[in-house]
Amino acid sequence: MSISKITIDELRRMEDQEGLVLQGCGGSLQKWLDGINDLLTEEGILQNGTRFENISTFQRDGTTCLLFPFTEDVQLDMEKFPVWRFQTRTNFGSIWLSDYVPNYLGGFIQEGEQAEEMDMQMQ
Repeated sequence: MSISKITIDELRRMEDQEGLVLQGCGGSLQKWLDGINDLLTEEGILQNGTRFENISTFQRDGTTCLLFPFTEDVQLDMEKFPVWRFQTRTNFGSIWLSDYVPNYLGGFIQEGEQAEEMDMQMQ
């Protein structure tokens, strides 16, 4: 299992990806990873013994956040998962990546936009 650091700009380039963002994850990130995997297993959301193995962490406004990316090696019950996410919104700040980036980071960056932004910053 690994927890990698990513930047806000990297998040803003993930338009074609989906995942779960948890906000306000203080303390041991490994305990968060293990705990969320255990909770999702208990709820029957993680299926066939799969678990989130590789997640990312990032900082926004001094808050530690975690991204649990939906990858092919993680089998999820997508009928149960949205209900769980909604129920944990208050406790974990749970939000889908596709909602987080537009609502908190100003939207996704297209490759062309990234070059334009860099040009504007250099002027």
